[in-house]
Amino acid sequence: MYRVPTAVRVRGVGVRTKTERRPMRYRHIVICVALAAVVCGCGSRRASVPVVPSRYERPALREVSQEQLDEDSELIGAVSLQESGHVEEALAAYSRLAERRPECAAAWYGMGRILLQRGWADSAMACVSRATALSPTNRWYLMLQGEVCGFRGDARGRIDAWERIVVADPSRLENYYELSNAYVMAGDVDRAVEVLDRVEKRVGISEPVSLQKQRLWVAAGKQDKAERELERLAGAMPSEKRYQAMMAEMNMNRGRYAKAKQYYDRVLAADPDDEYIHIQLAEYYKRIGQPEAADREMGLAFENRRLDCKTKVQLLAQFYTNEEFYGSRSATTFALLERAMQDCADSAQFALVYGDVLMRQRKYAEAARWLELSLGNDSSRYEVWEALLICLSEVPEREGEMLKVAARAEMLFPMKTLPLYMQAIDAIGRKKYDEGLEKLEKAAKWGFLNGYLEAESYAAMAECHYRLGHYEQAWRAFDRSVALQPDNMGVLNNYAYYLSEQNLELEKAEAMSRRTIEAEPDNANSLDTYGWILHLMGRDGEARRYLEKAVRLDPKSDTLRRHLEAVGGGTETKRKP
Repeated sequence: MYRVPTAVRVRGVGVRTKTERRPMRYRHIVICVALAAVVCGCGSRRASVPVVPSRYERPALREVSQEQLDEDSELIGAVSLQESGHVEEALAAYSRLAERRPECAAAWYGMGRILLQRGWADSAMACVSRATALSPTNRWYLMLQGEVCGFRGDARGRIDAWERIVVADPSRLENYYELSNAYVMAGDVDRAVEVLDRVEKRVGISEPVSLQKQRLWVAAGKQDKAERELERLAGAMPSEKRYQAMMAEMNMNRGRYAKAKQYYDRVLAADPDDEYIHIQLAEYYKRIGQPEAADREMGLAFENRRLDCKTKVQLLAQFYTNEEFYGSRSATTFALLERAMQDCADSAQFALVYGDVLMRQRKYAEAARWLELSLGNDSSRYEVWEALLICLSEVPEREGEMLKVAARAEMLFPMKTLPLYMQAIDAIGRKKYDEGLEKLEKAAKWGFLNGYLEAESYAAMAECHYRLGHYEQAWRAFDRSVALQPDNMGVLNNYAYYLSEQNLELEKAEAMSRRTIEAEPDNANSLDTYGWILHLMGRDGEARRYLEKAVRLDPKSDTLRRHLEAVGGGTETKRKP
């Protein structure tokens, strides 16, 4: 067996005599030395490897000089230092080796890597140029040269490096891809595609290459060439429906709808159960102005069990505009949403959307249940609380729950108006005017965002103040409400009637009341108010006519009959001083 002729010292390995057997734990070092020597090319070997005459014969070992082993050991030491983070020591080791053996390409390469990592691109280029000059076909050296050129903004240099790599190793396809990318970075799309054409000559038409070429032509604004690439791919793989769908989408984007329809029909024929083909057809019909056909295709898509609830809800939001969803196509969209919710495993996630739709359909009881489900999932959104309060206010049998919801909403959102307003209205209904006034004054203190419920709140304040005998505060609150909402006939009627009860400003009361009967000539309460004000002003002849009409409209009202009797009996009610 061949033995090392003299004592050998390798970094990390002690001195052995020429006859000492190597322990097992050092064998990997010998292998690394041999591999590094092959890669770096730091000088020639003393003996060439003989030709193996037969697979049954053991090949002879190559003889390596002591000098070469020492240099290889030093190179491995530098690599180890670099990989372990001791970059300064590694750079010094590479530098010493390159100074002693300038023909060692691996040393120049190692220095180039470190210098590039530090951002010293010019120095890195000087080193890697020496390495590639010594070993012109070494792929790793040329790759580093291309990287350095890219760092320096030298597009041409990067291209040249990858061209040399392709020439040196034409069988490796990834080299062509990198060369194509280099041309892309240089802005030369035509040459980038030419490189990919060379790949196709080797492997034939394939999806990665064809799609990359198509993307490059699209980026270059050459839609016709992009389309031809996709057509070639679709023609080469006619059984792949994805390519037919891509061709359809490309034609849709270019406004060639008839041609797009041909490709959609091919997809449908190839796979009638495709979960997306009917969605694509719906978009096609919408583009060509056939909304009913688009609705029909969306219905077919929603029947497909492969589409989950989340996808269906997202499709509705994307496909239909807000006006179509709630307006012109609402019958279809609401039906589709109901269909989606039947398959919805996680109802809470979409409860708000469905509750909103039901609320707009005035299905308040159903909407309330879905809104409550949404709040159970996420109670941090005030608009959901507000929607729930509105729904509950329309469901008489849940009035008690509405107050609990309003109190809870007030606790979570103390500056919001609606929860305070609803509790105030309930208190007024129970004749708890102090309690109602407290809620309304709190709402006024926080302010009314964009005037929301401001006029209504001041009208309710006026009611509370009047019932509590705070007449001046009541008149001020009424004036504020009327100024904000001058056409609220209910407020005008109440204001006028309360003035008449106090026999104050009857001319002002008569003017306000007259507006209400002009707007609502068959409103018994408004007619009674106007008639009574005329009576107080001494105009019983006119008053009788309005009071008689009020009694005809509401014959069961004792108040209206008493007012008519007061006018018709000939006894005049005297004004209060």
